Amino acid sequence: MNCYYHSTRPAVAQCVDCHKGLCRACAHKYTIPICDECNNKRRGDNLAHYIKPFIICIILFVIGYNIEILGPDHGFGAYMLMCAYGGWKAINQFAPMIFVWFTLEAVFWHYLIKLAISMFLGFFITPVYLVYCLYKIVRLIIKR
Repeated sequence: MNCYYHSTRPAVAQCVDCHKGLCRACAHKYTIPICDECNNKRRGDNLAHYIKPFIICIILFVIGYNIEILGPDHGFGAYMLMCAYGGWKAINQFAPMIFVWFTLEAVFWHYLIKLAISMFLGFFITPVYLVYCLYKIVRLIIKR
């Protein structure tokens, strides 16, 4: 089998995603043997993965600002609702499942308490998480 991009060169590896043949130069272009198209697809998927938290946090901030969740202080209420996202993600790392035999009332209280705890934890976690996502976005864009 010859290289997909250089038809005169013999293939020494295959792309890990699409299994195209890669010559020595193409196989050593990245840390793993992967073709340019698959590498760009992976980068696009990673970029979308890190942009999603920003979009969700902006939507939650706008909703919190408009519904006055914590009274007349629009900004703090909006920030707290936005922080629920980061806290919820953190809590789900440690306690992702609830018991299926809970009553409907117990499930309601479970999620209400989980939301309150996620807002408290998210107050500290969300800014750090968003800065981390921004760092990853910048790295992905610069590498292109």
